[in-house]
Amino acid sequence: MFKKISLIFIALLPLVITSCSFNIPEANDNNINTNVNKAPEIDFTIQEFADYLSDKKEHYPLSDEFIERYQQTSGGYIDYARQCDIPVDKMNHSPNQKWHFFYSWIEYGEIDTSLSAYSRVYIGLKCPELLLWIYEAMGVNPNKVKEAKIVAEQGKVNKDNVSTIASAMRTKVTWDDLIEDISK
Repeated sequence: MFKKISLIFIALLPLVITSCSFNIPEANDNNINTNVNKAPEIDFTIQEFADYLSDKKEHYPLSDEFIERYQQTSGGYIDYARQCDIPVDKMNHSPNQKWHFFYSWIEYGEIDTSLSAYSRVYIGLKCPELLLWIYEAMGVNPNKVKEAKIVAEQGKVNKDNVSTIASAMRTKVTWDDLIEDISK
């Protein structure tokens, strides 16, 4: 008897499966942020982004304040500044972050400026001091920049790696926040 019921069940199983509806959660259930690596509606090339930043100041208060306490001491743009005989002095905010962006990152890094600013600048940059300068230079709401600075400082205190710090900063300053002025 059990064998007969089992055979009937097995025979009917495909019919049961195809007639059932399964509730498969959407990608954004449970507050999963699906926009982090999703292409934005508005993007710019790195060249367009750089053109917008070209006439901005070398120094802004929050990024300079961060540099005084947390400027990296070696590697990357610091080593390149030394090669270029640019003084490395965190109390004088040197090298400045505008130089870091244009000469150390774009020129020396041989960055293809036809690439997406979203993926290479917003998602790709990891240096907290440079990100803060970009946020300020782009005219992001100062309260959001302060929030990004706070999470960057906490990351430095925790000795988090720069990728983790940059990711935390992006939770405070979105791509839309960053490009609000340039989009106009």
